[in-house]
Amino acid sequence: MAAFFPFWANAQTTTPEQMTLNFYKKYMIQCAKDFGPPSGNINRDYFCNIDIQKYITKSLYEKIMRSQRAQPIGDLLPDTDPNYLGDSDYFTHTQDFAAEWASLISVKKIRGDNNQAVVRVFMASSGPVNNALAVCVRLQRDKNSWKINLVDLAPENLLPSCTDN
Repeated sequence: MAAFFPFWANAQTTTPEQMTLNFYKKYMIQCAKDFGPPSGNINRDYFCNIDIQKYITKSLYEKIMRSQRAQPIGDLLPDTDPNYLGDSDYFTHTQDFAAEWASLISVKKIRGDNNQAVVRVFMASSGPVNNALAVCVRLQRDKNSWKINLVDLAPENLLPSCTDN
């Protein structure tokens, strides 16, 4: 039995909801830290010192990197992407958030199959309810794990249902 354990362990996957919740909690806590001036390290400067490629698809990573290198003309700008955020954070659609938000996050799988899923991430600050917002996160299976492929923007509704996307 012990000889099969490594294969069994590798076959285990987290659910889209677990992966999304784990990422957002880690991301918010890490991004609340002060990393000082830009260092030239992409993971440190743009992704709060997180190994982001563990959490997002290669195509999303490349899109974000092209956008960062091509400023002010990149892939995530108003004329090329309906998910343009200006100077907001791509994953939270906010300009600022606090580490305390990590303890207030909840997720709900809206739909999915074996290869794709949509998860609604509800974020609330510890202040008034009107500070609550949600994003719709689209995930794609990558071998034995789930990775974020897109974070939808809901420009007119801070609490999207994620059912109409």
